[in-house]
Amino acid sequence: MRRSLQSLPVAALLVSALLFGWSQQKLSTLRHESADPELLIALPRFAQVLLAGGDRYLAANLAGFRVLVAETHHMTASDYAVQAKLQRDIAWFNPLHEDNYYIATALLPWNGELDAAQYVLRRASAARSFDWYPLFHYGLLFYHFHRDPATGAKHLLEAVPRVNNVQDQWALQNVAAMWIEKGYQTGNAAAMVEAMAEDSPAGNFRNYLRVRALRLRDLERLQNAAKDYRERFGRDVERLDDLVSAGLLPAIPRDPLGMGFGLDASGTPVLNANPPAEPVR
Repeated sequence: MRRSLQSLPVAALLVSALLFGWSQQKLSTLRHESADPELLIALPRFAQVLLAGGDRYLAANLAGFRVLVAETHHMTASDYAVQAKLQRDIAWFNPLHEDNYYIATALLPWNGELDAAQYVLRRASAARSFDWYPLFHYGLLFYHFHRDPATGAKHLLEAVPRVNNVQDQWALQNVAAMWIEKGYQTGNAAAMVEAMAEDSPAGNFRNYLRVRALRLRDLERLQNAAKDYRERFGRDVERLDDLVSAGLLPAIPRDPLGMGFGLDASGTPVLNANPPAEPVR
């Protein structure tokens, strides 16, 4: 028994030497002109843990150091692929690793490695229940890269209970409300913002959310009237005032936030992205 225990360090050294030799062989076959040497290769996870003495947290830190010191200015797509592999490994070894999800958010999705960034943020969001930033960034990826504001808003709202500062809670809810307006049918979006308002404490922010919900209800009325106009006259609305002229609405609602309503290319009423231009005097 003692002899077998004594042979374990020798076996570990032997395996390490074999892995080192294999790594050197792999490095020698790669071009070195444009790649940073610290990102030329990513060992399998078991090998990284073995070289870290069986400590997966140390393995995460060692891989994280390689990512931190990498010079990104001249990195190619293949270099970013290796970095993405390393950052996935770090998230697997230690999903709590804070630097890992910050770096993944800042670099990976903008350089063709969106899936890896999502994996890192998904692991960090689950592990760091005290931290709202991973969920915020995760939602932002859906909004910006997937063009999916509804899912993005869902993750922002999941982050709200983790926020200690009330102002930050309101900011997240405000952004979520704006994304909901873009990602859901108007009636559903209005109902969701109304529910957010009722869940908020009494005060200015609840009133603000109610105003956003009210303008969505007004937009819903405009859209329903435009649909009736199309069915009645067989053509799209050209001006919002046509809905009043046709007797479908008593007046065009006034947007309480001052942006106003307009028509898209298909004649469907929408919220204006910018305030209306002032008339020339």
